[in-house]
Amino acid sequence: MSMTIQDAITNYKSHFAENWEDEKYKWIAVQHFQDRWNLEADTFAEMLADAYGEAANLLSGAMYYPLRMICAFAQRDPEKMRGLFRLLYNEELPLVERLQPFRDGCNEMLIELRESGPEYEKAKNHYQDLRALCVYLSFKYPEKYFLYKSRMYTSFRKLIGYKETSTEKDSEIRKYDNFAQMCQTVLEAIKADKDLQQMQRAQVESDSKCYSDPEFHLLAQTIIYVSKETDAEKNPPVEYAMGDEDLMPHYWIYSPGDNASIWNECYTKGIMAIGWDKIGDLRTYGSKNEMKDAMKEEIDPSYPYTNAAHATWQFLNDMKPGDIVFAKKGVHLVIGRGIVESEYQYDPDRKRYKNIRKVKWTHKGEWPYPGQAAMKVLTDITAYTDYVEKLNALFETGTVIEEETKEIDTPEYTAEDFLEDVYMDEASYETLVSLIRKKKNVILQGAPGVGKTYAAKRLAYSMMGEKDAERVMMVQFHQSYSYEDFIMGFRPSEKGFELKHGAFYTFCKKAEEDSDNEYFFIIDEINRGNLSKIFGELFMLIESDKRGVELRLLYANEKFSVPANVYIIGMMNTADRSLALLDYALRRRFAFFEMQPGFETEGFRAYRMALQSERFDKLILCVENLNNAIAADESLGEGFRIGHSYFCNLKEADEQTLSNIVEYELIPLLKEYWFDEPTKVKDWANILRSAIK
Repeated sequence: MSMTIQDAITNYKSHFAENWEDEKYKWIAVQHFQDRWNLEADTFAEMLADAYGEAANLLSGAMYYPLRMICAFAQRDPEKMRGLFRLLYNEELPLVERLQPFRDGCNEMLIELRESGPEYEKAKNHYQDLRALCVYLSFKYPEKYFLYKSRMYTSFRKLIGYKETSTEKDSEIRKYDNFAQMCQTVLEAIKADKDLQQMQRAQVESDSKCYSDPEFHLLAQTIIYVSKETDAEKNPPVEYAMGDEDLMPHYWIYSPGDNASIWNECYTKGIMAIGWDKIGDLRTYGSKNEMKDAMKEEIDPSYPYTNAAHATWQFLNDMKPGDIVFAKKGVHLVIGRGIVESEYQYDPDRKRYKNIRKVKWTHKGEWPYPGQAAMKVLTDITAYTDYVEKLNALFETGTVIEEETKEIDTPEYTAEDFLEDVYMDEASYETLVSLIRKKKNVILQGAPGVGKTYAAKRLAYSMMGEKDAERVMMVQFHQSYSYEDFIMGFRPSEKGFELKHGAFYTFCKKAEEDSDNEYFFIIDEINRGNLSKIFGELFMLIESDKRGVELRLLYANEKFSVPANVYIIGMMNTADRSLALLDYALRRRFAFFEMQPGFETEGFRAYRMALQSERFDKLILCVENLNNAIAADESLGEGFRIGHSYFCNLKEADEQTLSNIVEYELIPLLKEYWFDEPTKVKDWANILRSAIK
C-alpha cells in the first residue's frame, strides 16, 4: 500500500473522534510539563518526576525505562542531572553538541548507580536513545521539535515515498533532521486544511489540561503515527519462519543490454536499465502472469515470456537499495560492480531501456567470470554463497571508484517490539535475556508450535536494539552436519581439495572485528546433530568464562578463540522421541529455557478478541484442557504440550480452517503421542471436533 500526505490527513479526519481519544494524552502530557518544569527547583529530582509524570508510554514501556533511569540518576545526584538538562535545553548549541554529551553524562551516572547498591547493580542501560531525547526536547519546545520514533518514521516514509535529503554528517542528527523535514511537509498540508484546523482547535480549547499546539507539531506527529498504525492493520508484514530475509542484501548478475551495449551509459549516469519498454511502467502489473500476458499482447504471442516476466518482476519488487550488482558481458566477462541506491523508476523520456534503478558503480574494468554466467538479463545469485564469494574476490583489487559504501539504515527493534511480536510475558522475556547475557549460550526447548524458531531472531534483534541481519546467522543441524561445515575442513575444488572455513568460524572472525557490537549465532534443531563431532575442541571455547581463550585448531596451524560478543541460541524439540538426549558436557555449557504455549499471554488474548470467533475460543479452551492432560501424563509431560503457533496468522476462524488444523495437524500429533492408547486418542479427537461444530 502507498498513500499521499493528503490521504493520511483524510484518513485521520474520517476517524477524528477515535484518534483524538487515543492520542489526547500527548497534548495533556505537554501541558502538564509546561506547567511544572523548573530547572532551578530546589528539589530537582521531585520536580523532574512530576513534570514528566504524564508522559506514559512516550517514556516507558516493556523493557524501556528512560524516565525511570533519569529519575534514579536525579535522586542520586540532582545537580549533575540538572546540569545535563541545562545542556540539553541550551538552544544556542547545535543538537550534535547536546545529544551525545547528554548520553555520555548518563553513562557516567549509570556506572555510579550500579556501584551504589544491590538495587541497581544489574542495570545495563540508561535508555536515553533518540526517541527519549526527542520527548524531552518536544515537551520543552513543542513548537520547534517533534516526537520521534524510528519505526514510525521509517514506515510513514516508505508509505508516502518520501525522499531523504539531509546532508548532516552525524548519523543520528541526520536521522532526526530527515524526520523533522518530513514532519514539515505534513505541517504544510495541515495548514492548508482549514477544516482539520478547526476540528483540532475545538478539542484543545474545550479542555484546559491540553496544550494548545498553535503550530500543530503534535498533530503532525500524530497523523504520521496513526497512518503507520493504519497501514500495519491493512498490510500486515509478511513473517518469515527463518526471520527477516528482506534485511539481508541480495546479489545480482546483470546484463546491461545486448553484449553490454548500454554499459557505458549505465556507468556514466549511475543507473541500471532493462528493456521490455512496450509493456510500459512495470508498477501497473500485480503479478508475473499479468506481465506475461502484456508481453504476449504487445510483443509476440508465440513466446511464453516466463524468464522475461520473472526478470521484470524481480527488478520491480525483489531488488532493494543496498543490494550488490555485478555487471557482465556475455557469459565469460565481468565488467563492473555496483550498489543499488533507489527503488524502481520508469523514465518515459528515455528512447529505450526505460525501466531503471539508480546504482553507485564502485568498480569498472574487465575480470574473467568464475565459471559461465546465465544467459539472462537479471539473475538473483544470493543463495549461491560460494559463487558470490568468488565474485567478491574479483574485486579485492582493481579500479575502485569509491571504497566506502553507504551505511544501510537498520530498523529499530526494542524489547517492546519483541513482546508485541512474540507471545511471551514480560517476566519470561527478562529472565531469558538475563540468561543469555550471563551464560552466553542458551537453548530454547519445547514442543513443536511454541514459537522457538519464530522467537530466536527477534530475541537477538531485541537485545541488539535493531534489526541488523548482518550480525545474526542461523544454521540447522542434521545428522550429516560436521566439524568441517561448522569450523573448517577440506572440500573438493577445481584444483583438488582446499581448506574451507565453516559457518561458525567465519561468523566469529566477523564478530571479532566488531567487538563493540553483539553478534548472535542461532542453531535450529541443535539436538539433531552429532554435537561432539560438530563442536570438536570448541566445547571448551564456547563457555562464558573461556571466551577469548585461544586453542589450536584441528585442520590449521592457527589459534582460534570465540569472541566475548558472540552469543549462541540453540533450539531443541523436546517432543521428538527419536532424538538422543544432549550429553552432560554440552548441557553444562548451556542454559535451558522452556518455551511455553502462549495461550495465556496478553498478545494471544488480544489476537483471540480480534478474531471474534466463538468457535475459535471453544477450540482454544479445549486445547488448554488437552495440554493439562498431556502435562499430567507420566509418559509425556509439559514438554509435549501443544503450542500456540498452530493457531496463529489466521485471517478468519471459520469451521473449515479450524477443522483442517484439528484433522491434519492436532489429531496426527495425538496419535504419535498416545500410539499405544488409541482409546484416549479417539476421545480427545471427538472433543476437539465437537469444539468447532
